[in-house]
Amino acid sequence: MEVSRDQWPTLRDLFAGDRKNLTGFDLIEYFVKYLPESSYESIKIYTTDREWISHGNYMLIHTVLSKNFVYLDTVKGSLEDLKCLLCSLSLKGFHLICGYGERYKPLVEQYWQSLGRDLGELEHQGTIVYHLPSSEVQNWNSGLSASLNVGHLSAKHASLVDQHWAYRSPDSLPLIRGLLEHNVSAGVFDSQGEPLAWCLRSPHGSLSHLHVLAAHRRQGLGSLAVRFMAKEIIATGSEALATVVFANENSRRMFENVGFKPINKIYWAVIA
Repeated sequence: MEVSRDQWPTLRDLFAGDRKNLTGFDLIEYFVKYLPESSYESIKIYTTDREWISHGNYMLIHTVLSKNFVYLDTVKGSLEDLKCLLCSLSLKGFHLICGYGERYKPLVEQYWQSLGRDLGELEHQGTIVYHLPSSEVQNWNSGLSASLNVGHLSAKHASLVDQHWAYRSPDSLPLIRGLLEHNVSAGVFDSQGEPLAWCLRSPHGSLSHLHVLAAHRRQGLGSLAVRFMAKEIIATGSEALATVVFANENSRRMFENVGFKPINKIYWAVIA
C-alpha cells in the first residue's frame, strides 16, 4: 500500500520522539521537501496496511537512474510485516538497503534468502553513529585563518564532490547534486573561492562526504567544515550526527576530538 505524498508529514511526525534515529523524523523530512526534477528520479513510500498511523511501518524507495535506495523503519510495528512488504515490492536490479539498525539485520537476511542467495555472501556494511551534544558547540572558536572562508557549497560543486567520493559510480553524480540542492552543506574555501574541504548532510541527516583535498590535509580544515555543519544543523532543532565506517580510524578520531560520542551502529546492504 502506497502512502500518498500529502500524508508523509503525518508519518514523519510519528518519529518525532527520537531525533537521533537516522531512519526517523529527519530522513522523512528530507524527502517531504525533496521534489524530483527529472524523469530519472522518483520517491515512493509504502506501508503494510491502512493502520500505519498506529504503528509507523514504512518503506521508502528513492530511485535514481538505475539504482533503488531503500529506507525502512517502524515505531512499534511488526518486523515480519516489514519483511513481507519488502518482498512484495519485487525490486529489480541494484538496490541498497540504507542505514538499518541492529534489530533489522534478521529482516535483511531473510529478504536476502528469499531472493535465493547464500546467506554467507551477505555483507552488513557497518558504520558507527556519532552524536554531538549541543552543549559542545557553544564554546567553539573557529580558529579560521584570514585567507579562508567557511560557507555553503552549491550544485555547481557537485562534480568536484563526486570526483573525490570513495563510493563514486557512473551514476552517483545526480545523487550528489540532489544532496547539495536539498540539504545543508559546508565548504572551506581559499581566498579565490575554491573549496579545499567539504562536508555534506546525507538523507538520514548525518554528516557525510567529508573530504579534504590531499594538499591541504592536517590543517584542521575537516574539523572546520564539521563544526560549521554542526552549528547549522543544531540551529534547526535537529541533532548533529555522523556515521563513520568501522575501519576509518582517522575520521573516527577527528569526530571524537571535535566532541562527538559514539551512540549506535547502523548498516547498509548491497543487493545487486
